[in-house]
Amino acid sequence: MRHSGILGLLVILSMAPSLQAQRAGVVLALPASARAAGASDASPLATGASALFYGGHNMPETRAVSASAGTWLGGAQFSTVAVALPWRGSTFGVGVQALDYGSADEIIPDPLTGGVRGTATGDRVGASELAISAGVGRRVGAWRAGVAGTYVSQHVADASGHATGLDAGIGVTLHGWEASAAVQHLGGMLQLGAVSSPLVRTYRGAAASPAWRTALASLRAVAEYRSVEGEGATALLGGEGTWESVTGWQLSLRGAAASYSVETARAPWAAGGSAARGGWSLDYAYQGFGALGAVHRMGVTWRSRVARSPSL
Repeated sequence: MRHSGILGLLVILSMAPSLQAQRAGVVLALPASARAAGASDASPLATGASALFYGGHNMPETRAVSASAGTWLGGAQFSTVAVALPWRGSTFGVGVQALDYGSADEIIPDPLTGGVRGTATGDRVGASELAISAGVGRRVGAWRAGVAGTYVSQHVADASGHATGLDAGIGVTLHGWEASAAVQHLGGMLQLGAVSSPLVRTYRGAAASPAWRTALASLRAVAEYRSVEGEGATALLGGEGTWESVTGWQLSLRGAAASYSVETARAPWAAGGSAARGGWSLDYAYQGFGALGAVHRMGVTWRSRVARSPSL
């Protein structure tokens, strides 16, 4: 085996999401929205362009851009960017999610040592994943629906694999209460070398309360149950509180407590916050992973306050 120097990266690859070790497309299992990540990846809080990555049904009716970046476990780098554009009563979105595990020295194992030691070649090998998504969302009265397709590419050393997936979501708002459901990453198998794995197929059911308001503050509750096929389920309860100053600044705090059906290093809570003014928002999220450390996410969102003409 020529690339034993990549073993450390493969360990990270299998452990990074802590639940999806037997599934391909780890990048699809990570929180794609910095706002949602601050509440254990609760999909009702992914309301900007990044809603594309959660089924597409919550994409905004105005022009919007979302971007986020941060570290993941083992020093991996995770980043996302998404753009949403309304056109003829629908909103079209395109986005990219990227996960870079870094690189390691390439080593040729010495068979006399059983592969325990080897000789460095002077080259380096790396691992990365990339997912490109495109979708459309539409609102009709109290109802909203979305669909998105995703192309996933995974590279480990000189091996690579590709797969496609499909997301679909639907939601309804009644008297300010929201309910939604989505299925994500329906697709084929990703073949990487001799290993073939399915995508991280995920099912979500979520609810959100109306925003309970006072003169300068509001509070909103969210709940979600999601299941990754063959890997376990997560139930969470959280909320988001927002305070608005007389000068137009909006400061938000959000968080959630989660329960997992299988043992995981992921902490049972997550927290985050935002500072917004006008159409711009700077977002932050924190999630602990016990002895594995913690991950931090920063994001920026922009959303036009004026909807484009339906004829554009």
